[in-house]
Amino acid sequence: MKLFGQPLELLILDVDGTILDLLAYFWQHLEEAAVKSGYELEPIKKYQEDVRDGTSGYKASFTEMLHAFYPSRSPDENRIFFERFRELEKANPYPPIDGSIEAILWFRERGLPIALCTTNEKLALDHRLASAGINTNWFSAISGWENGFRKPDPRALEPIFRNVPISKERAVYVGDWFPDVELAERAGVEFIAVLSGGIPKEAFLKKGVPSSHILERLSELPKLIEE
Repeated sequence: MKLFGQPLELLILDVDGTILDLLAYFWQHLEEAAVKSGYELEPIKKYQEDVRDGTSGYKASFTEMLHAFYPSRSPDENRIFFERFRELEKANPYPPIDGSIEAILWFRERGLPIALCTTNEKLALDHRLASAGINTNWFSAISGWENGFRKPDPRALEPIFRNVPISKERAVYVGDWFPDVELAERAGVEFIAVLSGGIPKEAFLKKGVPSSHILERLSELPKLIEE
């Protein structure tokens, strides 16, 4: 199997915005949690505008994001906010992006190992995937919050390459967010961007991602494969 003329032996996927449709409820959950916690909505609305404009520079960690939004809030207050946000996610989970499950199964049928790299902790990830009809056994390796190194730290990929011991030059990472771009670049792994997480194409182009490596969604990836 080849991609862009190079052998492909491992597909690494981000989860939120790449497999799961985060945009379906994320902003609703974030604003509801803010209201319940007595937080102002203006930083969230500004963040949403920045994402749509492709100018957001926030990292993948929810904790870091909250601290950036509300620097005067205590860690305990932010922890309560986070717990309320997670409860809303559990009650109203994110659906799969159109064609994402079919794309995963397409690669599985052809024997390609697939791994996940996410900032979700295991319990939240298990619930999200199960709610979307996705079996964690479909994946050869999963690197999540418990790894200790989170995107964009390239060490976030170490558990994956321990489980699937191949050259990084024969892997590709698919993600929808700026930390995904940085992670792949720092790790020396080919990167493909998807627009299903809300970041516009122009923003990825500015980050140096070639136009040929930018897809609307994961379901377009099988069309690029040479078997």
